[in-house]
Amino acid sequence: MSKKKNIFIYHVIFWLVYMSLSSLMEFAGDPKNYFFSLPDFIFTQFPNICTFYLSLLVYSKYATPVKILPLIAGLILVYAFSSLNWYVTGFHIRPLIRANGGPTPQFVFWRHLMGTFWVFIRYSTLAFGYYYAREGIKYQKKLRLIEKEKHEAEYAFLRAQINPHFLNNTLNFFFAKSLPLSEELANGIMTLSQIMRYSLEIDKDDRMTLIDEEIEHIKNVIKINQLRFNNKLQIDFNVNGNTDSVRLIPLILITIVENILKHGNCTEHTHPVKITLSIDQINHNIQLSTWNKKKNGPKELSSGIGMENIKKRLSNHYKKGIILTINETETDYSLELTIPYNKVMDHQEKPKSTDNLDFLQHFQLPKINPQPYTS
Repeated sequence: MSKKKNIFIYHVIFWLVYMSLSSLMEFAGDPKNYFFSLPDFIFTQFPNICTFYLSLLVYSKYATPVKILPLIAGLILVYAFSSLNWYVTGFHIRPLIRANGGPTPQFVFWRHLMGTFWVFIRYSTLAFGYYYAREGIKYQKKLRLIEKEKHEAEYAFLRAQINPHFLNNTLNFFFAKSLPLSEELANGIMTLSQIMRYSLEIDKDDRMTLIDEEIEHIKNVIKINQLRFNNKLQIDFNVNGNTDSVRLIPLILITIVENILKHGNCTEHTHPVKITLSIDQINHNIQLSTWNKKKNGPKELSSGIGMENIKKRLSNHYKKGIILTINETETDYSLELTIPYNKVMDHQEKPKSTDNLDFLQHFQLPKINPQPYTS
């Protein structure tokens, strides 16, 4: 049974109980002359029920957030309808049915307005109480849902969290073991350490990071993938403009690159992937332009946070000044992203990680200069 159907049934039960109690009070007031009449049972409370639900409708539309003039105008209209409803019910319907109480009194306009105004106040107040309780329940449910999602996110984070010291010691061991065997493998472990270190240094909040570090992270990710694919990736990655002290929120650019590695055909010599990052110092914009052919066949899994998440993070952080254009066909995919940037002042320094993964500090080993990836 649907939730709306359940609520409807609860309301019907409430009003039946309410009207039954009203009939019992009439019986208690004059048990000798009381008689049960179904039309009287229904029409006695019908105008009040209409007043309740019309008031509830007005509160639902204009009470949150409060819109004073529409709220007042809506309640005045409900009062006018209630007075008209009671006039029709009391002076035109009631004389036609067998009803408890005395004969229908003579209609007096001002007396009728005052009487129906008091009835309107009671049932409008009852409607407001119901509305307030309903909104309070919704708010508490929302709080519980947020708290539940928070606990689930914290639990997922704890499950996925890697101890930086364990990672440091393990990669140090792999580096030392691989160095005498393969310089290429040792370079790959060093690159992986830099990728992991950058990821571990990024806070959960959207703090700013230097774009030079984001660029270095992109290069490391491309370098690792070059090792995976035996240097067959064809990626043309260019940076134009002065990147000194330019900063942005982290993991935006790398996610776009990861999506290219996941969905793109990156191994064609005739159609290399194009990634161009430009710094517009006049308009203080960061411009990212990408183009790639689509991959045929199965797609790889990616650790990226996803394009939808990128859009939300950009919108939440920068509010305005964001331009994101995506053009997708059956064969290729292109993206144009423009975001404003801030300059880091001289006295501002990026916090250093306490979990330094610099292997060469722990080993007396010759320094390895990683070979650049081919493009």
